[in-house]
Amino acid sequence: MKITTFASSMLLLCSSASVMAHFMLVYPPSRGFDDDAEPNAPCGGFNTVQTNRSMFPLTDGFVDINSFHPSSTVTINVAIGSNPNTSDFTAAAASSIAINHPGHACLPFNLTSIPGAANNTNATIQLVYSGGDGSLYQCADVVLVTSAPGFDKTQCINDNGSNTTTSTSGANSRVSSVGVSGVMASVLGVVVATLAMV
Repeated sequence: MKITTFASSMLLLCSSASVMAHFMLVYPPSRGFDDDAEPNAPCGGFNTVQTNRSMFPLTDGFVDINSFHPSSTVTINVAIGSNPNTSDFTAAAASSIAINHPGHACLPFNLTSIPGAANNTNATIQLVYSGGDGSLYQCADVVLVTSAPGFDKTQCINDNGSNTTTSTSGANSRVSSVGVSGVMASVLGVVVATLAMV
């Protein structure tokens, strides 16, 4: 009886973890993260521009996220300028990418086709994430540059083991794969082992 209760608790924990945790913008650094505020456009509750901007390459750049859903779609919008408002993002779609695994996902894209994107230009990258429970938002303030010091393309990795090395641009770009993150695999392994004992 206790084992069955434990297994039920673990299954509830797994399902509630995927509902409560949505996604985190890892690179470029996010303005901030608040899981409860992520549904608030345009930047997940962090609507003040950061003065300390990251340098971001115009070509062969990427966004790194940590996704807590098994499948999701991410739209990357880039608003050129020092202090964009909500309407600036809606007119600046750069890429739409499908992800079919939880955990870290590298989303490569070029900015050369974005009007106004040029060396030493201020911009804000907005991510609109959909994992099946509504749109979620995060932003990063950057300076677009032809060469970003310290930028390392080898850090563009996916938790499912796939290697993403090519950049994409334009609508309907896709990075698709199937996998399970190590943390979720461990939790699910405990649940399966426990159920087998029942």
